[in-house]
Amino acid sequence: MAQAGNSELVDSFEQFFRNYYDSDIKQLAQRYPNEQRSLHVDWQDLYRYDPDLADDFINQPEQLQRYAEEALRLYDLPIDVSLGQAHVRVTNLPETESPEIRDIRARDMNSLVQVRGIVRKATDVRPKIEEAAFECQLCGTLTRVPQSSGDFQEPHECQGCERQGPFRVNFDQSEFVDSQKLRIQESPEGLRGGETPQSLDVHVEDDITGEVTPGDHVSATGVLRLEQQENQGEKSPVFDFYMEGMSVEIDEEQFEDMDISDEDKKQIYEISNQDDVYEQMVASIAPSIYGYDQEKLAMILQLFSGVTKQLPDGSRIRGDLHMLLIGDPGTGKSQMLGYIQNIAPRAVYTSGKGSSSAGLTAAAVRDDFGDGQQWTLEAGALVLADQGIAAVDELDKMRCVTSETVVELADGSNIPIGDIAQQAAIHGEIEPLSNGRTIRDIDVSVRTMTNSGTIVERPVTAVHQYEAPSELIEVITKDGNRLRSTPDHPYFVHQQGNIVERQAEDLTIGDQTLVPRGQDTIAADGGIGTSNPAPDAHLRNVEHSEIADVRRIDNSDWDYVYDLTVEGTHNFIANGMVVHNSEDRSAMHEALEQQKISVSKAGINATLKSRCSLLGAANPKYGRFDHYEPISEQIDLEPALISRFDLIFTVTDQPDEEKDRNLAEHIITTNYAGELTTQREEMASLEVSTDEIAEMTDQVDPEIDAELLRKYIAYAKQNCHPRMTEAARNAIRDFYVDLRSKGTDEDAPIPVTARKLEALVRLSEASARVRLSDTVEEHDANRVIEIVRSCLQDIGVDPETGEFDADIVEAGTSKSQRDRIKNLKGLISDIEEEYDEGAPVDIVMERAEEIGMDQSKAEHEIEKLKQKGEVYEPSTDNLRTT
Repeated sequence: MAQAGNSELVDSFEQFFRNYYDSDIKQLAQRYPNEQRSLHVDWQDLYRYDPDLADDFINQPEQLQRYAEEALRLYDLPIDVSLGQAHVRVTNLPETESPEIRDIRARDMNSLVQVRGIVRKATDVRPKIEEAAFECQLCGTLTRVPQSSGDFQEPHECQGCERQGPFRVNFDQSEFVDSQKLRIQESPEGLRGGETPQSLDVHVEDDITGEVTPGDHVSATGVLRLEQQENQGEKSPVFDFYMEGMSVEIDEEQFEDMDISDEDKKQIYEISNQDDVYEQMVASIAPSIYGYDQEKLAMILQLFSGVTKQLPDGSRIRGDLHMLLIGDPGTGKSQMLGYIQNIAPRAVYTSGKGSSSAGLTAAAVRDDFGDGQQWTLEAGALVLADQGIAAVDELDKMRCVTSETVVELADGSNIPIGDIAQQAAIHGEIEPLSNGRTIRDIDVSVRTMTNSGTIVERPVTAVHQYEAPSELIEVITKDGNRLRSTPDHPYFVHQQGNIVERQAEDLTIGDQTLVPRGQDTIAADGGIGTSNPAPDAHLRNVEHSEIADVRRIDNSDWDYVYDLTVEGTHNFIANGMVVHNSEDRSAMHEALEQQKISVSKAGINATLKSRCSLLGAANPKYGRFDHYEPISEQIDLEPALISRFDLIFTVTDQPDEEKDRNLAEHIITTNYAGELTTQREEMASLEVSTDEIAEMTDQVDPEIDAELLRKYIAYAKQNCHPRMTEAARNAIRDFYVDLRSKGTDEDAPIPVTARKLEALVRLSEASARVRLSDTVEEHDANRVIEIVRSCLQDIGVDPETGEFDADIVEAGTSKSQRDRIKNLKGLISDIEEEYDEGAPVDIVMERAEEIGMDQSKAEHEIEKLKQKGEVYEPSTDNLRTT
C-alpha cells in the first residue's frame, strides 16, 4: 500500500491510468508475466494530465515510479490478475531533459533524463540477485538480505540462533532479476570537427534486457547515478556518471537529429534544378584540395548512394557504394576523407591502425566493462557507421615484426613468430588469394592484454607474412628488451596517466612502453634477465618500462615481416613488450557485401548491422603507385576485400607543368585567403579592402555550405528512390556487354564481372538522387559509365598485355601471371626428373629465359610459390613441386 501522506499521488496516477492507459493496462494484464511485464508511459501524456506531476517525476523519479507502480498494482481489473511485479517505464521526455551525453553535469544527478546515441558495447544478460536468502548451516533459519548495486551483503548473525554463521545462499528462496550493462556512445551525426564521442554506461534490468545489440541507435531514459573513481587503489574525489535505465527504445529514424526547415527545402530544390548541380557539388568537396574532380564527383555519388532493394523472395540488394583511394603521399587523400566525415549526415572516421579492440568490424572482448569477467560484444567502425559512411584512412596499414621476435605462448613458453608462420604453412591451409596465412589445424594461444591491463590467454586466428620494407625500427628498453618492427608498428605508451598508441618511428628516448609485470626480458645478447620497472597500480598485470634507444636500421637481413591476429584483443607480448597486432579482416568481406557482421565467439552469437558505405584510403607498398604493376602487388589488402569496392581510384603525383602551375596558384591563393581572414580577425587596421577579402575568400569557399549540403544529402536519401528508365538500362547493358565481348576468345582474360554491373546501377541511382529525380535517365548512366571506365583503365588493365582483366582485382592474379605460374610449375616438374636433388634454381632460370620469361618475374613467382607451399627447397638452391 502507499505510504501515509502519499495516497493522493497514488490516486492521481490511478486516475491518469484510467484516463489515458486503460486499454494498455488490460492488454498488459492478459500478457503478464510471460509476454509483457511493463507499462510504457509517454511523459507527454502525463504532462497533459498534470504538469506538476510530470515535473515531479523528472525531479524525484525513484519515489514517483514507486507510486505509479503501486497505482498499477491497485488498478481495478475485470479479470483476476495480479500485476505485483509489473513496471511503469516513462519514455519521450521533453528536449529540456534530453541532454547530449557530453553535456551531462552534476546538476543532473538523481534526476530523470533521456539520452540518444549508439550502443557501443553490451554485456550478456546475467541474473542479478535482488534479495538473497541465507540459510544458517547450524539451525536452518533463513535470513533475507536485500542487495544493492554495490558489494554482496551477507548477514552479521543468524536471526534464529543468533550465531555468526556459517551461511549458504538458498537460491530457490532468493529473488533474481535479469541484468545487463550497455555502453551508449554519442551518435556520429551529432559530432563535428573531429570531436571524440563521449559515452555513458546504462544498467538495465528485467524485461528491457537483451532487446538491443551494439550498433543500434537508441533512446535511453533513466536516473543518473554516481560511481566513485579510483586512482592507484585510492578512492578519488572525482565521480563517473552512469544511468539506471528505466527504458531503452530503438530509434528507427535514419537521421533523427537532422532538422530540415521549409527554407532549407526551398534552397535544396533550387540547387537541384540548376544545370550545373554536379559542378556545384564537386566544388563543395574539399575546395582547398586542387583537382581530382572525378574522384570528388564519385564521393558525392557515394554520399547520396544508390537505392537499397528488398526483393519479393526476402533477399536484399545493397545500395551503399564502397570506394577506395590508392595514392602517392601528399596527394590529399586524408584531407578528402576528413572533409567527407564533416558533410556526411552520419559518418565515422577511423584509421586502419585501429581505434578500439573491436577494430573495423566487431568483436567479443573481455575487458574492464561490466564485471571484467564476462565477454562483451563491442561494435567496430563499420557497425557504428550503420546507415551512414565509414571513412577509414590507412586501410592497408602493415604492422609487423621480424621473424626472430619471440612471442610468449599461453603455456609460458616462447617461440619465434617466424616459427609460428612455419607451422601455419606446414599444418594449415595457406590462403590462395592472400599473402596472409590463416592458421587452420594448429592450436596456438598467446598471452595478451585486455583494456584493464589484465594478462589473459587468447587463441591466434591468423599469422600474416609480408615482404619486408627497406627500413626497420629497433626499440630498446632500459631493461634490455629489444624489438625490430616496421616503422608504423604501434606500441603502447604510458602518457600522463593514460595508455596511448604510438608508431615505432614516433617513439622517443624516455617514453614508457608497456611490459608484463615481473616479465623476463629478452636481453640484447639473447640471454634472459628480469624486468623490475616502476609499477602502475591502475593496470592489473602490466607496468611500464623506459625506452633507452630508438634506432632506424637498413634492412638487409629479413625478406619478410610477420604479425598475428589474436581473438578478442589486438595485442600480444613480443620480446617482453606488449605490442599491437593486426585485425582479422575476414569479417569485412561479409560486412561490405552483405552489410552485416556475424559474431560467434566465446558463447556470443549475434548478427550486427553494417549498412554503410566504406570510403577507404591506402598507400602503395613501396611509397608510390606503379602503373606497370598489378594493384594486388602494390597494396597489402586481400583481393577478396579489394573486389568489394565499387570504385577504385589511383591518386598519383606526376610532374606536369600546366597542372603544377595551377596547383601552385591554388595553394598560394588558399593560403593568401587564410592570411587575409586571420588579419581581419586579429588586426585592428588593414590596408586590404573588405571587397578584396571577400573576393579571395570566395575562391576557396565551398560552393554549397557544408551544413546545407548535409541536409541536402539526408533529404535526398529519405525522400528520393529513383527507378531506371529504359534508356538508362540500355546504356548500362550495352556498356557491360561490349566490355564482356572482348573476352570471348579462348585465350582472352575475363574483362569485367557482374559485380561491376551492379556498381553501375548503384552509381546511376545516386546520380539521379543528386537531382532529386524519381527516375534514372540516360545521362545519369553515361555519367557513371565514364567514371567506371576511367577506374577500370587505371586498375583493371593487365600491364603486360594492355587488356582488361577482371581477375587483377577479383582474384589478385592476372591471366598472364597465372599462365606464367603454370609454366613455371611445369618447368620445375620437368627439370626435377633430370636431377636427384630437385630442380636447380639456375637451370630453372635459364630455361625460363629460353621460353621468353623475364628473370625478375620468374624469381618473384617462385618466391610466391614457396610462400604458398606449392614448391619447396629440399636442399639449397634446388626446388621441388608439392
